[in-house]
Amino acid sequence: MEEGSLLQQVETVTTDRVLEELFLRRTWKYTLLLLSLPLNALASSSTVFITSFAGINPTKDTKWSCASQNCKYMTENNTSLLSKFPCEITQEVNGRTELLLKPSDIKWEMPHTSYATEFDLYCDLGSRKGLETLLSSFYFVGEMVGLIMGSFLYDHFGRKKTSIVGCLTVVLSTFLGTFCHDFYFLLAIRFLQGIGSRVTITGMYILLAELIPLRYRNRGTFWVHFSFALGYPIAAGIGYFVQDWNYMFLVTSVLQLLCNIQVFLCIESPRYHLIRGNEKLAKQSLQALSALTTAKFDMENVELEDLGKAQDRKQTFWQQLIDFRTYPSLLLETLLQMLLWFVIGMSYYGFNFGWGSIVPDRYIGYAMAGLGHLLGSLLVFSAISRLGRRRAIMMMLVGAAVFYLAAIPDVKLGPNTEWTLESVSSLVGVLFISGCLAGIYLWSAELAPTSHRGIVVSAGSSVARVGSFLGPYIFLNLKPVTHKSVTFGGLAFLTLLCAFGSFLLVETGDRETPLTGEDVVQRRRSHRYRI
Repeated sequence: MEEGSLLQQVETVTTDRVLEELFLRRTWKYTLLLLSLPLNALASSSTVFITSFAGINPTKDTKWSCASQNCKYMTENNTSLLSKFPCEITQEVNGRTELLLKPSDIKWEMPHTSYATEFDLYCDLGSRKGLETLLSSFYFVGEMVGLIMGSFLYDHFGRKKTSIVGCLTVVLSTFLGTFCHDFYFLLAIRFLQGIGSRVTITGMYILLAELIPLRYRNRGTFWVHFSFALGYPIAAGIGYFVQDWNYMFLVTSVLQLLCNIQVFLCIESPRYHLIRGNEKLAKQSLQALSALTTAKFDMENVELEDLGKAQDRKQTFWQQLIDFRTYPSLLLETLLQMLLWFVIGMSYYGFNFGWGSIVPDRYIGYAMAGLGHLLGSLLVFSAISRLGRRRAIMMMLVGAAVFYLAAIPDVKLGPNTEWTLESVSSLVGVLFISGCLAGIYLWSAELAPTSHRGIVVSAGSSVARVGSFLGPYIFLNLKPVTHKSVTFGGLAFLTLLCAFGSFLLVETGDRETPLTGEDVVQRRRSHRYRI
């Protein structure tokens, strides 16, 4: 072993200790490996929000002309129709309001093509509005299915292999959008996008969290969210400069492929091999990581202390479920995390699919949302480094609740502007909720033991997808027809409830990563509930 190594006289050591030694003696290759793992988050923003730009609706100010003989015949006999918005040209048929002009009858003068006009989704008649929102929300159904699959696959087939499958799924499904001209085909694409994207991102994040020592994990998680925030202006740029909605999918698929190359090249987590009881592969992973540092040592001479715990259990999916009954503390903490994930996901994606109706310009809204996500991540990780995980997330949740309440009054900010107190409060509120989203990733990865990290993080993120599915409906469908106090007041109550749930969880920043459910019980017994 290299002279000066902290491990040179140690025969038995924990995996945490080995990884810290490697991290401290890292070369640029090791740093590049760690920085590359979450780069798929850079492309994730474009994949999630592509429908916000590919499905832009025409408005009453959008010019149009006839594209069919039927339309020309109608307008020749009634020229006043040309000055109307096509959604207002209707007739009553068997008690139902139906459009006289279909998408094939109209030629829209829009700067971009849109699936909303191609699939007849732009008029708020019948189920059209719900179907349009479904294309945004159905992505999260796919994410939830992907996380349910991942909860088993991460802990039984590995973080890397599972992420490779996810990568291939999201790249190929997004590419198929290039040839899509059918609503249900696009719905299937969104479903597969959600599966692939979430499986890849979560797998790479778990791998990143398991390769970084505890005291540096805060910085690693910030890098994940910095990449995601940087993806917002990229998504807006694709939506603005690519004029054909099918080509938006093509460009996004190329971006996904470029941002996921590292999935095929990374090194599997030694912690995964350890919890599977495979000492040989765990040491091989550590040896491969060692080759990227100046601390080159022979793992054959080192005994992994945590291997004994891993060998005492049989890592199966059934055993994982039994552990939730055996260790009530593990179950309690998982349920509390699921509550936080649900509310944070509903708020975050509700806002971010609603900028077209919340602020005057959707492109400005998404650019500012990306800035808000970056500032929120900076704020929460700065607070985490000073206050700890628990206090920081409680602070961010209370801050979000305050601005939700501030958004309720119907106040314009000037006589010649479309900006309102709701618009500004929403932009500030999403900064706090973005911080919560960034912080919960870090906290959940540390609260969960290695034996259950895949299933716990996936369970939390899965219920977040349920919230994410509901969020766009709340902001795009319910808010315009109900009083704002119901929407924003309800969100304020839920975030305050989550702040109390955070109080019942434990601080993890000053403790070693738990390996099994028994370690979670011991950690909880030593915790003191105090603000």
